[in-house]
Amino acid sequence: MGPVLSPLDAHSTKAIGQFQSAIRDIRRNATVSHVTEPALWGLRRTALDQLDKLHLARPAVRLYELALAAKSELVTRRLRGAEEFPLPPARLRAQIGPRQADAGLFLASGRRHADLIRELVAAGGSSIEDFDAMLDWGCGCGRIIRHWAHLPKTRVYGCDINPKLVAWCNEHLPFADVRVNDVAPPLPYPDSTFDLVYALSVLTHLPEDLQHAWVRECFRVLKPGGNLLISTMGEYYLSLKRLSDEERRSFQQGNVVVLYEGAPGTSLCSAYHPPEYVREKLAVDFDLVEFRSAVVDGRHDIHLFRKPAVSN
Repeated sequence: MGPVLSPLDAHSTKAIGQFQSAIRDIRRNATVSHVTEPALWGLRRTALDQLDKLHLARPAVRLYELALAAKSELVTRRLRGAEEFPLPPARLRAQIGPRQADAGLFLASGRRHADLIRELVAAGGSSIEDFDAMLDWGCGCGRIIRHWAHLPKTRVYGCDINPKLVAWCNEHLPFADVRVNDVAPPLPYPDSTFDLVYALSVLTHLPEDLQHAWVRECFRVLKPGGNLLISTMGEYYLSLKRLSDEERRSFQQGNVVVLYEGAPGTSLCSAYHPPEYVREKLAVDFDLVEFRSAVVDGRHDIHLFRKPAVSN
């Protein structure tokens, strides 16, 4: 069930007007392309901060997602039938990130990220084709999972906090086992189940305590020697004026900065990670295998870690 909007007072109406004006400014002046979730929110903090004080930020974000979905649905109709698997409805795609309402971006970015995962795993000396099982944690409506359909032996799993997205995957991507998880651990899997857990645009939408809890949970479900691949929003994002001066200083001092942490698991909540924080604090129990800064769609930093084969 979606958010219920109460009647708006004069302050709320003014705040929403500021938000709409900010979005128009962004559309006129945007110069950065292919920036994914939370695509536009950080660029006009004043409007969102005011909406957040009025408890209207989450409904505003959701309304924006729905508007993008409606616009994209017209384009999506032309792509249906050209793919092996159905395209999720635009309203579902928008929930994994506003720009993913664009059907072309949804397909292309999913393919690029699948290729990047395969490439990084190979750089670490492994092959996805040799894995027994892997997990797409935060799989949404199968943006990446759909590209693993023809692995010869690897069992493909996914999980997400949104039951509607999980239901769509289980109906339309039958080669994958997709389940619902909560916003906090645990995962519905035994210890030492997976050779690979990957999570793109997941830790970026959680407060700090949940980030640490989830990395520990990934450690639990990975086999000894298993791989954890995560994305974070790093130094590139300092150039996008999403953070206040105080937040920038905190980031530069090596601290994670989380905006709107009262909305965990949504595109409104956004976390910004210095790379050293990820290595030295968040994933301290793992060995770093590969790091790439500001890559492909979204310009997220990508970290590939490995669970030690022998416990310390």
